[in-house]
Amino acid sequence: MTADRAPSEVPAKDCQVCRTRRISCDRTLPHCRKCASRNLRCPGYGINLRWGQGVASRGKLTGQAIPVRREYQTSQRISHRRAGIALPDVNLQLPARWRGLPFDSLTAQLLDHFDRGVATRLAWVDDLHNPWRSVVLPLSHDSSTVRYSVLALASKDLAAKYPADHHWAQSLQAISRHNQNVALTWLSRDMRDLLQDPTAVQSKDQARHILASALILYNLELLTAPAGQWRIHIQCAREIIHWNLQSASSALYTNIADVFLFYEYYYTSVYIGLTTFDPIDQLQDDFPTHDNVTVFSDFIRVMHSITRAERQTYTMQPISQPVPIESKLLDIEIAKARMMQMSHTIKFKSDQARQDFECLVDMFYHATLIYTYRVFSDSISPNECIQSSLDVLLEHVLPLSCSAAVTQDLVWPLFITGTESRGNPQMQKTVETAMMNVIRLSGNLDRSRVLSFLKTFWSLDLEPGTTWIHYARDSCIDFSFLVIL
Repeated sequence: MTADRAPSEVPAKDCQVCRTRRISCDRTLPHCRKCASRNLRCPGYGINLRWGQGVASRGKLTGQAIPVRREYQTSQRISHRRAGIALPDVNLQLPARWRGLPFDSLTAQLLDHFDRGVATRLAWVDDLHNPWRSVVLPLSHDSSTVRYSVLALASKDLAAKYPADHHWAQSLQAISRHNQNVALTWLSRDMRDLLQDPTAVQSKDQARHILASALILYNLELLTAPAGQWRIHIQCAREIIHWNLQSASSALYTNIADVFLFYEYYYTSVYIGLTTFDPIDQLQDDFPTHDNVTVFSDFIRVMHSITRAERQTYTMQPISQPVPIESKLLDIEIAKARMMQMSHTIKFKSDQARQDFECLVDMFYHATLIYTYRVFSDSISPNECIQSSLDVLLEHVLPLSCSAAVTQDLVWPLFITGTESRGNPQMQKTVETAMMNVIRLSGNLDRSRVLSFLKTFWSLDLEPGTTWIHYARDSCIDFSFLVIL
């Protein structure tokens, strides 16, 4: 039976502190915002809950209806501080944008959090064309597989904003596990149907939904799971990419969703490939691009080609036409020029966001230059060029690590800055501070392991001339590989 009210007392009009001090109480939060603004410890006035229609399948709420906040008269998303930790308000009412769609309040609110919170940090640029909103959310309306994956990630992300012992953290974790289990069930079914009848009319849409779900679940697992667990989803995405290639038609990748999803897989694979040291990869890098959904693709392609050159050189594979470093340097110049040109067409939310983006492009440019010089170190003497690029990186790294517009994209240039910081404690402190800012603003992902790798690299007594590439290759058994994203 569905109860209309949680078994708790009706809260007083004002919290105890506000009644004592005769302050007009702010009742839009479980703990009064007026108290928070005065740094007062607020006793609160309780949380009104209603019992939602969903049932938790795991955790402490097993078999119980999932509790959600009673709707209230506010459209603002408010946060406050308790014990020094920012706690977001969980307003599980049905947002206006989702009314008319066949979603309950909990589903709609989690979709709303994905839209406003998660998509912002997943995108290279959170502009008006953010594909995690414009592409993935529509797919979640069409596909249960995608929708449950989105709900799992959104509730996991929201849970992480609370202390681990907070009741909302525990409830949202249970919701996330439930949705993840359902998503995996649907994903398995879709894969089975696709393999049984790859010529079916709906197979193309089915493949798109599987790929979107796999990439979302990869991002979910990257939050907490061991590497082996989230690598499964990357392997699933790879299988769908190969299926698409084998069933290629003249219309392949003319759909913007297919272009976006392919490049999300491609970006991740290139960054993983930096430290896996596979002799040859089968990644294709000649797919069509679309400026709105393939931002930074020019730089990533250059990085990919440099990584391939390093692997071929290390394994002494014959190269029919060796690529001179001058050609790579020209590619990097072209990538920067295209990105700077693109900055004038992207619909940024503010002029400051545009300026930060242009600084970020400059950082990618110099980080990729340093990577190139380290790979082709036998070709020219790179020290002066590297120092010049490093000076630019150090100039921007701390300010940009505090920019909500670009901090999620900062890990690669920050990593390269760190690899050049051996023997310089001040630079190391700058890199560590910046990485902690990135984690605080845009999430942990694999970034703690990236920082741990750098700290170990700084601390070791290595032979002169040993680069991070040499060290990572020798140590790959110890740390598997890093996702420098």
